[in-house]
Amino acid sequence: MKGVGPRDQKGFALALALLALMVLAGIVSAAVAAAVGQVRSASAAGRVLVSRTKARAGLETIFAETVGRPASFVGGPAVALGSDTVPGGSWRVLDLRLSREFHLFMGEGWVGEGIPLRDVRMAWWMDPVFRVAAHQAVIESAHIHVGAGAELRADSLLAERPGVLPCGHLSLLAGAFGHPGFPASGHLPGPPEWGSDSSASGFAGIRLGWFTASALGELADRHLSESIPSGLRCPTCWLGLVVGERQVDFGESGGGVLVVDGDLTLLRGSFWRGLILASGDVTFRGSSRVLGLVRAGGSVTLEPGSVVDGSACAAFHGLQSAASLARPIPLPGRSWAGPVSPGIS
Repeated sequence: MKGVGPRDQKGFALALALLALMVLAGIVSAAVAAAVGQVRSASAAGRVLVSRTKARAGLETIFAETVGRPASFVGGPAVALGSDTVPGGSWRVLDLRLSREFHLFMGEGWVGEGIPLRDVRMAWWMDPVFRVAAHQAVIESAHIHVGAGAELRADSLLAERPGVLPCGHLSLLAGAFGHPGFPASGHLPGPPEWGSDSSASGFAGIRLGWFTASALGELADRHLSESIPSGLRCPTCWLGLVVGERQVDFGESGGGVLVVDGDLTLLRGSFWRGLILASGDVTFRGSSRVLGLVRAGGSVTLEPGSVVDGSACAAFHGLQSAASLARPIPLPGRSWAGPVSPGIS
């Protein structure tokens, strides 16, 4: 046999070198491919994050700025509440009404021309008709005492009164108050209509749907000083949302929603049209008058000469006059429903 010559050795070394270069090229190619994949993944993740941020920002904007009654209706299409174009993309928010007071808000966020991502929130939006129809008596309280000569009326709940239009054309109110024998007094409803609710902090004492006492205070059109009548006399005025705290002595005339987080005393000669909510005791002095509905967490006392004339229509118009309450309230928690196109317009 002949030995391996120098030429053969050089050829073998060249082959090994070429093989090493091929392996190295493969490693480099794999590394480049991995790096490109990571960049693409990071870019996609970044677009998802930006889209999601835009969707949530749109929802927060709508919850902060929307005031008024909802345009959507149960069984109807989703309604656009707002949209905006921002650097690098855009957002919009749709409202889908699920029931009288509960809505599904869908915030959609776009980056470029891509598929939008959505952040879906549940919201509560007060319906004045539904709120009034939830009452089961003219006065709902823990205890009630009607003195000799005091009047507590539970007839003509849907009739026209001075300064109050009739409301019998509203089917929900007609169904709730249009039958004879509506009780003049009854017990308070349980949570979430009234009182404490262990599943939602901040609702102890007094509530109007999902409005806490503190929220009502922030949205008030007028605040009452403690134990000091503020001197307003306007029996035909709708004052919106009027809020007081602790011990309130009310000697005014007006209408709307009167909320007191504490005890309320209606002084002689005072008059209120609409809805009264108090977390504590309510006392009606002689010659004080109320046209509407009353809820009190404590006892209610009608002294001789006082009158509570039940009126679902006054309560309804009082709630309508409180324009600050016409706004969506986000419920706790949020769910993510992307990245898919909702197919709703």
